[in-house]
Amino acid sequence: MKSILRICIVFVLFSCKQNTGENTGPIEQIKFVNYLKVLRDTVNVSEQNKLLRSILLEKGISSSKIYVKDSLQMKFNSWQAIVLDIIDKQANTEINVGITLDPTNKSAQKSIVLSTLVDQSEKALFQGLKAGDDVKISGIFIEKKGFIDIDNYSDYKFSKNVFDNPEFKTKFLKIEKL
Repeated sequence: MKSILRICIVFVLFSCKQNTGENTGPIEQIKFVNYLKVLRDTVNVSEQNKLLRSILLEKGISSSKIYVKDSLQMKFNSWQAIVLDIIDKQANTEINVGITLDPTNKSAQKSIVLSTLVDQSEKALFQGLKAGDDVKISGIFIEKKGFIDIDNYSDYKFSKNVFDNPEFKTKFLKIEKL
């Protein structure tokens, strides 16, 4: 019980942390990034207590889905990101963009990843884009049968915290190079 109380106190302290202005983009984007950073840091603080860590991960995933539905209303508008990769597949193309979690570590493995699939009719959407390009994106989060999918984008095994590198499935409605 004391451990849970300590983690809750840490969570509150991280939540109260002032924005240093390091993140860029619309206020909704900055709030979302900061929200996920608090979840990430809270889970990582509990690393030694496996049971507590598991509980915090479960609650964090649930609360992040609620945040996407209620606070963001399932959409994002003019968010700033970096193209991580464009993967051509047989029937469609996958575009992954990253929003940096920490300005001091701009690795794709330390980003919030928004992933979308576009079919042949939507190829104009990403014409001329390549990995590393700064972009502005607008779109919606995908929900299937009431379920928002949050995966760990990283294929590295160093982290079992989905918030270190969360990937959300989305549908881009607009993407433009900055």
